[in-house]
Amino acid sequence: MRYFALTVVLTLITAAVRFLSGKAGMAEDPSYLLLAAGLVGGIIIILGGCELFANGVECFGDRFDMSHATVGSLLAAVGTALPETIVPVLALLFGKGGHGEGIAVGAILGAPFMLSTLAMFLLGVTVVIHRMVRGRPRASMKVNVKALKFELKYFISVMLIVLAVSLLKNRAVNHASAAVLLLVYAAFFYYSLKHEAEEGEQYTDNFHLGIFLGCPRTLRWILVQTAVGLFFIVMGAYLFVQYLTVSSVKSGISPLVLSLLITPVATELPEKFNSITWTLKNRDTIGLANITGAMVFQSTIPVSIGLFFTDWRLGGMEIQNVLSAIVMAGIILATVSVKKELPGWLLLSGGLFYALYIARAFV
Repeated sequence: MRYFALTVVLTLITAAVRFLSGKAGMAEDPSYLLLAAGLVGGIIIILGGCELFANGVECFGDRFDMSHATVGSLLAAVGTALPETIVPVLALLFGKGGHGEGIAVGAILGAPFMLSTLAMFLLGVTVVIHRMVRGRPRASMKVNVKALKFELKYFISVMLIVLAVSLLKNRAVNHASAAVLLLVYAAFFYYSLKHEAEEGEQYTDNFHLGIFLGCPRTLRWILVQTAVGLFFIVMGAYLFVQYLTVSSVKSGISPLVLSLLITPVATELPEKFNSITWTLKNRDTIGLANITGAMVFQSTIPVSIGLFFTDWRLGGMEIQNVLSAIVMAGIILATVSVKKELPGWLLLSGGLFYALYIARAFV
C-alpha cells in the first residue's frame, strides 16, 4: 500500500506536468510561472523516481548480500545510464542520413565525457558543501579504493582503445574492437560482482523516504519498485528537457547554448541525483560507483554499437572529449592511489575540462 500510494502521487504529478507541457508547447507566449512550475514538477518527478529506484536497488543488494561497490557500479549505474543510451542507439539503428549518424556518435562519446567531468564536478560541489554544513568531518570521500581503482583502470584502458581505433579509421579494426569492448564489459561485470564489502557497509539506513518505504518483502516487488522508479526518472528527465527547450525559445537563449550547457546536465540527471543523494547520506562508495560504473558501461556497450553500425569518424571535439575523460580519470586514479581517499577539491577540477569543452565550442 505504501508503494502504491507513492506511485499514485508521482503519477498524478507526472500527468499534471505532462498536461502543462502541452499547454506550454501550444501557447504562443507561455508564462514564466507556467514554465517554472513545469521545471519544478520535472525535478520532483526525477527525485521521487530516484528515491524509489535507489531504495529498490539497495533492497536488492541487501537481499543478495552485495557490496556497495557492486550495487553502485552495476545495478545503479546501468539502470540510470539507460535513458541517455537509448536515444543515440535508436538513432543509429533506425535513423537515416549522415547528419544523424554524426550526432549519434557525438552523443555516444559525450556520455562518458560528461560523467567523468561534469558529474564529478557536481559530486565535488556536493562534498564541499556537505563539509561546510558539517555533514561530514572532511571535504573528501571515503570510498572502496580497491573497487574504484579497478573501475578507473578499466575505463582508462577502454578509452585508450577507443582513441586508437578512432585514429586508425579502419572499418575491419572497428568491428574487431567492438567485439573486444563487449567482452571487456562482460569481464568487468563478472569481476565487479566479486567486490568485497568494506567494514561498516549496511543498507539499513534508507533514503529520505526510508521510514515510509522500507524494503518490500518479496523479490518480485523489489524489482517492480526499481522498474517504476526508473520509469519516473526517465519521464521526469524527458519533461524537464521539454520545459528547458520551451524556456530557451521564450528567453531567447541560443539552441547551441541549450545543447552545450543545459541539455547535458538534464540528460545525466539520473546519475547525478542518485550519486548526490547517496553522498549526502555519507555512502560515498555507492555514490561514486554509480558514476564510474556508468562511465565503463557508456564507454563499452554504446561505443561498440557505434563501431559496428557507423564509419566512426571523429572530429576534433570528439577527440578532445576522449582525451579529457582519460586525463580526468587518470588524475582521480593517481590521487586515490596515494591518499586512499578522494578530496572534494579534486573532483571540482572536472569543471575545468567541461569549461574547455564549452570554450572550444564557441571559438
